[in-house]
Amino acid sequence: MPTQRLQQLLQQLNEEIRELDESNLEEKKRLEALIAEIETALTQDEAEHASLLDSLRAKLVEIDSEHPTASGVMRRLMQALGDMGI
Repeated sequence: MPTQRLQQLLQQLNEEIRELDESNLEEKKRLEALIAEIETALTQDEAEHASLLDSLRAKLVEIDSEHPTASGVMRRLMQALGDMGI
């Protein structure tokens, strides 16, 4: 069940990224890369999970003021990962 919630949150984050203004193309690319990193890390061993959470925290600080909805989704994503023991 937690994996299903995680997939829902990743989908929601993808939707938020698609809605970003085209003038934010660089930001869109960085967020898309972060999603790819999350998806890859979920298939890796636990050693990769710590760096994933560090990346999420750093990205959250960067986007918090400009994209509050996306950062809210990222917070829920981090909570879901924590609930899964990641």
